[in-house]
Amino acid sequence: MRNPNLTQTEYEREMLKKTIKRFRSKMSPSLARLAKQSEAVAKQFIPSPYEALDFGTETPFEAGKNNQGIYGLERIYEDRAVITPYFECSAYCRYCFKKTRTLAGSAKRMSDEDIEKAVQFISSDERIRTVLITGGDPFLDPELLKKVLDKVFPIPHVRNIRIGTRNILFSPESVTDDLAKMIASYKRIDYHDPRLSKNISIGLSINHVDELTKEVVRAYQRLIKEGITVWGQVVLLKGINDSVRSIRDLVEAFLSTGIIPYYLFHCMPVVGAKHFRTSVQKGLDILRELSPYSGTTAFQYVYVTPIGKHRIAPGHQLEYVDIDGQRYIRSVTPYKAADFLEFSDSDQLPPLHEVNEDGYIVSHYLDGHDDEEILA
Repeated sequence: MRNPNLTQTEYEREMLKKTIKRFRSKMSPSLARLAKQSEAVAKQFIPSPYEALDFGTETPFEAGKNNQGIYGLERIYEDRAVITPYFECSAYCRYCFKKTRTLAGSAKRMSDEDIEKAVQFISSDERIRTVLITGGDPFLDPELLKKVLDKVFPIPHVRNIRIGTRNILFSPESVTDDLAKMIASYKRIDYHDPRLSKNISIGLSINHVDELTKEVVRAYQRLIKEGITVWGQVVLLKGINDSVRSIRDLVEAFLSTGIIPYYLFHCMPVVGAKHFRTSVQKGLDILRELSPYSGTTAFQYVYVTPIGKHRIAPGHQLEYVDIDGQRYIRSVTPYKAADFLEFSDSDQLPPLHEVNEDGYIVSHYLDGHDDEEILA
């Protein structure tokens, strides 16, 4: 509750002190230079008084994950597993859904024992075809990344390895020719039976065209040159890229430099991210405006709850419900409760999730707002 005795400036100053006390801030040298030139970049990394608002959850996604007691291993889907070798980054995005791990300072590496246990778990289940190596940021420690790749690549049923990174923006100079060749070495094509091939790709998180500096473009060109597919992943952020023009400019830059548009994520209801969150409908409206253009411009638009991704497309009709005075989106998901619980540490679904008569999970996702007065 705002103190009525404080002016707006005084109130924001007090809120900013609380933000800085709770969450660390960090920018790499190249990113700090870019932030001075681009307001869109600066907003994503400079602490804001709005982060101190009483809003959101510390675990917007983790509540549904199962790690089998193995640090750094996560699984909520039948065919995919996630390995997080290192919960640290070269810079801290203020909207990150792992905010309470990175910005609060609780990051650590997977040990050799953790990696071995994770690989044993993945090896024991032939349904797992894709392994996502994420973070923190795997590119922050190439030796640790190579150690994980050396263990995962030989697993016979793993067909796709994807590395999620934003470090190419933070430290483009770290993407050397040697690193690109190392990553490309984990790609194998079986010409006799393509189903037995193994592919490796990069999921690159970029939110605004200003982030595509010449150094960043040169960095991911080194990967593309080695035959590595680069997927573009974007978070929809209020006041940063929540317009048709911003998203179209970004997509066109992706396509003209060899990045494949992949995911457009709605900003999760993570603690301290209220000011970044548009309505979910806002993303649908933007994509509808882009629909007349080439199909290659199309993102998969998703919002994420503890049970996984919810894909929605232009024309999708959102169903709203009121819970404790707040607007939620109700959705019958494609995930069956029995399948989800097989991978869960709990014998119950996460809060705000239930099972319908057909056995599918019904989720409720906290919506954002486009015109809300944040500090009212």
